[in-house]
Amino acid sequence: MIDRLIKVFGIFSEAMRDALTFLRYNSYSPFVDKSKRSFYKIIIEAHTIEKGLSLLEPKYLFGKDKIRFVMSALTRYDIGYSPLPAQMSLGALQAYLDFHRQAGLSDIFLDEIDSFLHEWEAKVARPWNGGIREYSFSGPSIEGLEHLMATRSSIRTLKNHPLPTDQIMEAIALAQMAPSQCNRQSSRVHVYQDQQKIRELLELQGGSRGFSECVGNLFVISSDICAWGGPGQRNQAYVDGALFSMCLMFACRSLGWGSCPLNLAVPHKTEASIRQVGDIPDGERLIMMIAFGEPESRETKVAFSPRRSVVEIATLHA
Repeated sequence: MIDRLIKVFGIFSEAMRDALTFLRYNSYSPFVDKSKRSFYKIIIEAHTIEKGLSLLEPKYLFGKDKIRFVMSALTRYDIGYSPLPAQMSLGALQAYLDFHRQAGLSDIFLDEIDSFLHEWEAKVARPWNGGIREYSFSGPSIEGLEHLMATRSSIRTLKNHPLPTDQIMEAIALAQMAPSQCNRQSSRVHVYQDQQKIRELLELQGGSRGFSECVGNLFVISSDICAWGGPGQRNQAYVDGALFSMCLMFACRSLGWGSCPLNLAVPHKTEASIRQVGDIPDGERLIMMIAFGEPESRETKVAFSPRRSVVEIATLHA
């Protein structure tokens, strides 16, 4: 009974520390760098313009308040922090303007946008990567995707030598294609190839006993808490981080590497130790570790890990 009470108390204690961490580093916190907060706010609002333009029949002159906010916020934004919000916003505004011009509409609000874009042409070179783009469903076959998903498994027999950093960056770039709420891109990747540091991190994680000596490359995935704000977004870091992590493991498989996800369901004390060893900022929520590398052999053994029947997990609502 005492053991159970201790565990229940631990749940409340960890939840309280989760709340305090979120309060300290979320997008509404005055303790977070102003440029970082502006970065995410501009991206979120610029994405609403993109979403409106991607509808089948966008309403004319939609989103005036949001567009004016984007222009105002961009004027105050320090582009030296990152050019992405400017690129995305300017591209979205140009697409908005083009949409109305093609429809033959004229309005003082559109003239306002046009003037704003002319002012920014000298600051941010074209092309501006925002707005909308053409998309076709006639791409890779379902068989190719099925093969990639079916051949990904948790590999624990890896060569422990470091992989080339340019190839690792290629894998991360592929993973960046993962969906992200309002294109926030909150996911962060910490890469380790120093054997001693990897051992220390894996020892803190605690789930790699028996094969930790095989790990010569390690990802620690995190999510920038500042990307999220308000009570409804308190757990969204895990959603974005998990989607990114899955894509990163698929990227590893596509490059011929093995990978093994390692959970970080750890108390705050352990998480703090991982941050210290891994030199990870306090404002990032840890999502998971991923051990990866070349397979020891092209033929190996993995856990069968049978999946539940589809009828057990699917509920078809009329």
